[in-house]
Amino acid sequence: MTDARADSPALPQVAILFAQYGAFHVDRVEAAARRLAGRAEVIAVEYATTSRTYAWEPATGFEHARHVTLFPGRSYDDVGHLARYRAAMKLVGEADMVCIGVPYSERDIIALSWRLKAAGTRCVMMTESKFDDFPRSLPREQAKARLLSCYRAAIVGGLRQREYLRFLGFGDKPILPGYDSVGIERIRTQGAGADAKWADRHFLYVGRFVEKKNLPVLLAGYARYRELAGPAARRLVLAGDGELGTVLREQAGEGVEFTGFLRAEEVSRQMAGALALCLVSTEEQWGLVVNEAAAFGVPAIVSTPVGARDAMVRNGVTGYVVEPQSVEGIARAMLALAQSEPAWQRYSDATAARAHMGDVGRFADAVEALFDPDSDGASNALDFWDEMSTS
Repeated sequence: MTDARADSPALPQVAILFAQYGAFHVDRVEAAARRLAGRAEVIAVEYATTSRTYAWEPATGFEHARHVTLFPGRSYDDVGHLARYRAAMKLVGEADMVCIGVPYSERDIIALSWRLKAAGTRCVMMTESKFDDFPRSLPREQAKARLLSCYRAAIVGGLRQREYLRFLGFGDKPILPGYDSVGIERIRTQGAGADAKWADRHFLYVGRFVEKKNLPVLLAGYARYRELAGPAARRLVLAGDGELGTVLREQAGEGVEFTGFLRAEEVSRQMAGALALCLVSTEEQWGLVVNEAAAFGVPAIVSTPVGARDAMVRNGVTGYVVEPQSVEGIARAMLALAQSEPAWQRYSDATAARAHMGDVGRFADAVEALFDPDSDGASNALDFWDEMSTS
């Protein structure tokens, strides 16, 4: 186990646990640590340095939170459940509040959450799951509700996540927004100077090349867009890689470019020069790339399953919401955003004005609200629900 800063003042401890830390996890815990400075010590806990799912670089940039890696230099997937449970319990067992961002169905997390409940620790669930992610089974959902009864509160992404937890029996327990957030200023700094001329802006996808991302339909929609736009058609850039890479490259026609996997700074530069972000997944709990695009005022074309649309996308205002299997809908949305620079600028301005809704300040509000229900963060978090619902 490595501990980036072992010495700390005798303050209440708030532990924030993830399987693996990426840049946006650092954004969140640092925002929470700044907000609670002088009132609580925030401990950023990750199980391992790497994982098979995400090719993130090892986490750095901790200035206000104490960073602890339980199994440094190892992959999360290679550490057994019992070892994970024992290491986590040893570290966070004395904390006053523990926010858990590891899937609640993991055996070690089940054991950890119930053990913390028995010890009287405030255990907070962090989730982006929605009822509409995939078909649900009532007996399974009833069992899940009992399993999650040990949690005292939750921090979620948006409206559909809140409703799902209410369905699972959270009742009067606090459910606060702000989980799915990124450091808007960090992303803007990374992309500084990469703005493109109107004529050079392109459509952009960023993410893994896996089935749920629905990329064959995106490519079909783009091909239809090219038919509609003719010689004025813009490029489609696919940034990322994955198991469907070969199939997608075979399907891709004229105007499609593949960048391969990009570093965070390169992603921000692609975002800064994009015309619109395209995320038309068949399953998408949130989609943080929508937050990142908003940092640069880049509108988004998203499908109905994308969780980020609850807070970040307003149809016809900051982008378009389409059915995930509608090739024509995707094409028409692309055409609408590409035809007129003044019209696109209106979309861009509205998107930039909404970017704060995806910033880590919202996560800090939620953590502060749970740590101190009488704080400004508590009222800010409730106001955020209203803003998300009505604006």
